[in-house]
Amino acid sequence: MKQLLLVLLLLGTFAGWAQGPAEAELVIKDEFYNNKPLLFVLTDLKKKYNVKVDYDEELVKKYRVSYWFDNTKFLDGLKGVLRDTKELTFYITEANMVKIVPKNSPELPKEARKEFDTRYRGVPTRADFTLVGRIVEKGTSENMPFATVAVRGTNIGAQTNVDGYFTLLKVPSDTATLLVSYVGYKNATVFLSPKTPLDNFIIEIEPGEQELEEVMVLGEKTEVLKANEIVGMIKMTPKNLAKLPNIGERDPFRAFQLMPGVSASNESSSGLYVRGGTPDQTLVLYDGFTVYHVDHLFGFFSAFNYNALKDIQLYKGGFDAKFGGRISAVAEITGKEGNKNKINAGADLSLLSANAYLETPLGKKLTLLVAGRRSYKGPLYEKIFNTFTSERQTTVAQTGFGRPPGGPGGRFGNNALQNQTAQSYFYDLNAKLTWNLSKKDILTWSLYNGTDKMDNSSASSFNFGRGGDLGASTSSNDISAWGNLGSSFKWSRRWNDKLYSNMLVSYSNFYSNRDNTRTVVSTIPATDTSVAITRKQNIGQVETNDLKDFTAKIDFEYKLTPHNQLEFGIHSTANTIDYQYIQNDTVNVLSKNDRGLITAFYLQDQMRLFNTKLLLKPGLRINHFDVTNKLYFEPRLSATFALSDKIKLKMATGRYFQFAKQINREDLTQGNRSYWLLANGGTLPVTQSDHLIVGGSYEYKQYLVDVEFYQKNNTGITEYTLRFVPQIRQGLSVQETFFNGNEVVRGVDVLVQRKFGDFNGWIGYTLSEALRNVSAFSDLPYHSDQDVRHQFKFIGAYRWKNIDFSLTQIVSTGRPYTSIVGAYQVKLLDGSIRNFTMPSDKNATRFSSYNRLDISATYNARWGSIGLSVFNLYNRKNVWYKRFEVITENGESVLQTTNVNYLGFTPNVTFSWKLR
Repeated sequence: MKQLLLVLLLLGTFAGWAQGPAEAELVIKDEFYNNKPLLFVLTDLKKKYNVKVDYDEELVKKYRVSYWFDNTKFLDGLKGVLRDTKELTFYITEANMVKIVPKNSPELPKEARKEFDTRYRGVPTRADFTLVGRIVEKGTSENMPFATVAVRGTNIGAQTNVDGYFTLLKVPSDTATLLVSYVGYKNATVFLSPKTPLDNFIIEIEPGEQELEEVMVLGEKTEVLKANEIVGMIKMTPKNLAKLPNIGERDPFRAFQLMPGVSASNESSSGLYVRGGTPDQTLVLYDGFTVYHVDHLFGFFSAFNYNALKDIQLYKGGFDAKFGGRISAVAEITGKEGNKNKINAGADLSLLSANAYLETPLGKKLTLLVAGRRSYKGPLYEKIFNTFTSERQTTVAQTGFGRPPGGPGGRFGNNALQNQTAQSYFYDLNAKLTWNLSKKDILTWSLYNGTDKMDNSSASSFNFGRGGDLGASTSSNDISAWGNLGSSFKWSRRWNDKLYSNMLVSYSNFYSNRDNTRTVVSTIPATDTSVAITRKQNIGQVETNDLKDFTAKIDFEYKLTPHNQLEFGIHSTANTIDYQYIQNDTVNVLSKNDRGLITAFYLQDQMRLFNTKLLLKPGLRINHFDVTNKLYFEPRLSATFALSDKIKLKMATGRYFQFAKQINREDLTQGNRSYWLLANGGTLPVTQSDHLIVGGSYEYKQYLVDVEFYQKNNTGITEYTLRFVPQIRQGLSVQETFFNGNEVVRGVDVLVQRKFGDFNGWIGYTLSEALRNVSAFSDLPYHSDQDVRHQFKFIGAYRWKNIDFSLTQIVSTGRPYTSIVGAYQVKLLDGSIRNFTMPSDKNATRFSSYNRLDISATYNARWGSIGLSVFNLYNRKNVWYKRFEVITENGESVLQTTNVNYLGFTPNVTFSWKLR
């Protein structure tokens, strides 16, 4: 009897499909539902398209869904709609009615559903096969790195590599369904068929924003960032940077500073202070080559043009074995290849700079992208420049240098002349040429050049004395230039279905030249009994730093099984670093010429165990440093365990070494400075860090809560100061001025994110402590310069029609600093007077708390956008550093303290245009 009923059911189903339900062929051109009740969506579709859908209202009314029907077949779209529920499915009844039921419903006829899939998508002809393909952006064919692709209903999945390739082993059927996700892009559902190519299968995904007529419409709402896939990793797509408040530049590094664990209270550096680390401890890779300096305009902006960027991943700690040479974090940047189908161009104009890009195919296999940016002397640039330079300038009278005879109270004439014209600008250039040599080979050449130049020199002359018979002139040099030039050539090859390789050679050069000197010439005229006397005095510093990096590396990826991927490679880097610090033209305080070769081999296995619930990454990196002629072993381990679809536990541990590092040169009166040197194993030890990270995340619908506890134990931390060597004219020894010690950093990062909806954003909180122990400064541990105990961040974004509103609030504890508690004068043997200061204990004082609110509004249109932003809305006076000066009043030395503040209330307008 059961067999007869089954036969009758199948016959009824076949009969119904012989005619074919109208819903199977119905294509819905454009319907958008954003976080709408499922009941409303179904009612709306029935009303507009007369589809036959049956369901229990009590069953569906508790769900909310988001979906965009964009030339989508109704039944495919219905699958996408119900996917958000994770509990509902549908089948076709004998009367050609679409019936929505729970997935575990006993009324769901599996045989009928199987027959529907067969008729709708074809009869399966292949099973347990390997599928190799690429994920690309729709419209441009730009390869999408590090996207996720999975087979629905199975635990088979993969991540694309840096060139967008993926390999799926043992796909169960050629009528299976693939699910593709990439941050900032709409999730894609791909239906395989017997006609699907198994080699070089191209899957297109769409950006999260699509333009329809004059209104910007969002499809499946996309995330601005992804924060819980890998331990300590944050992923961001530059396309989404426009949604965040900015001060004229869509800055990826400033956007990362809005995340917990990355300090946002240091406006004078766009570098990444990650979990108590300094910017030099973060490895910044741009298309495979290392960028050693990431600042423009005294650190207020990063040196990366977002128009040239495709993908950025920040690892806040516990990073993979393929990364080496840094102890704190890794920022991996992938540049855009450019539109492979059509010519595209765009431009941005703000009160600070002009920015333009061009991307175009050059034939069928070549693609070119060029992007450039340059500042100009607009009101915003002038304001930032004056804030970051004028406060550093001191007059002749303030410093006491070159003070004419008579000193304070001397009689000056009215014929003093001064000439000063400040000139300053920055620019950067990106270029990338991609040659798809074959289906298996890609050749890529990438170029980056970012430069800042500043000339704030001045000259003045004056006469003084009772008859104006005495004369003096002074000329001050304040010339700085810094930047980074880098280039790489990469050959990527897919040898077979399982083996992929990247071979790269690169060059990177960081340079910094600073001339801050003053020349004073004073003249005493001749008399009847004497001859004219001219005295020339040179005061100030000249500082140069030049770092060159030559790198060659080869990386392999080998897919052992569907759930096991082996990664291994060899890296070799030759560094040459020169540094010179000269005072008063003659005293060579420090001169270094470092050379070193670092060769590394790494091996890492990525395994998914326990039905893919556990992701395990054991790894080992072995370095050889020819300066010390030693091997440095770096074991690594990370793990993520999914307790359920909503809850994940994670941990990571590892050892990390750093050979090229920035040394912090203490300057108590004018703010500290840093420069690059190479470790030598003695006075400059190799820096070591041991990481431990544990945490977890909870994800429910559009909300994410992510918590990570971390601790880093650092050794070989180096600082540089002249405070213990006051008699600099008697010569210095490097061993006397470098001081080494240890450091412990511990803390917790908390992220609460609303990922979807018209209103989204996140709240970030970090509680941390960075304690340093350098015995030369203190017998007891003291807080590091970058120690920030509490930091709170609120980021909110709201979309109304085609206008994006956003707000950022940052509140944090003030940073520690070393104060000066007193000053005195000493008369030297040559009769000159020299000022001396008495510092407090190392970092014994803190600045006042940091507080800032930024807002922005962006109008989006087909041709581009217009944005209005306000930085530091309520004009908070946040202290950058304190300037200490010794002045003379009534014959006594007096210490004068001045707060040097960051930027105050600053509005800006940005206009963006794009061809496509």
